[in-house]
Amino acid sequence: MLHESDPPSETAFTEAMDQARLRLQPPAQQDRAWPAVVAAALFATAALVFAAASVLAPPVELTSASKTGVQ
Repeated sequence: MLHESDPPSETAFTEAMDQARLRLQPPAQQDRAWPAVVAAALFATAALVFAAASVLAPPVELTSASKTGVQ
C-alpha cells in the first residue's frame, strides 16, 4: 500500500508491515488425495469379488416343502 506522497520512513514501515502480514498468514494446505484413492480401490476390489462370486457360484435349487416331506 505505497503511495508516491509517503515519506521514506513511512514507505519502509509500510513495506515491513506488508512483509509481516505475509509471514503471519497460515500456509495453504493442500488436500491429500491418497485416502480417497485407497477407499475407491477398496470398494472397486470388493465389487469385483462379489461380482465374481455371484457368477461363479453354483445355481441355487429350490425344493418345495411337499417334496421333502416337511410339513
